[in-house]
Amino acid sequence: MSHAIAACSVRGDADNSDKDLKATLINWLPTTPRRIDRLILQALLCAAPLRAKIRSDCGLYLASRHPARATMGSLLDAVCVHKQQPKPFEFVNSVSNAAGFHVAAQLGLEGPNLFIGAGPHVWKHLQALAGLDLADGLIGQALLVLIDEDDEFEAQAVLVEGPSQAADFAELTAGIDALQLQL
Repeated sequence: MSHAIAACSVRGDADNSDKDLKATLINWLPTTPRRIDRLILQALLCAAPLRAKIRSDCGLYLASRHPARATMGSLLDAVCVHKQQPKPFEFVNSVSNAAGFHVAAQLGLEGPNLFIGAGPHVWKHLQALAGLDLADGLIGQALLVLIDEDDEFEAQAVLVEGPSQAADFAELTAGIDALQLQL
């Protein structure tokens, strides 16, 4: 049995500029943070529509296969190729928990904030981490977020209030009306 209470999935492609993503995000957040990269935008896009159902005692468990590729590419190019200091924007956003920081700040989350690398069973891993904190009573809700980006991207968020062992987003959100956005 799933304890999911809300979910959102956002799909887009490489043609969607960061400006396009920000323009869509403004529908869900009154103000958006400045100087954020594509990974942060995608995480905010799938999490912000759930804001009305999220309590402050919510933990955030975010996963992605890669950090923001453009940010990491610029950082590595500046430091390794050109032997320059990284730009503050690149340096700060290259830290894997930068996306979690912005999501937590925008949604008022006060629980744990974890980022993991996404592998083949990432939904089970996110649920296991959240399940420990839920079982300990550390949090009352958990926001599970997965960002998957190649040329196309899919950003998925599920808000849960109890443990689950679902294999994927579809199984985790069975029985609830998950918001589906296509950019």
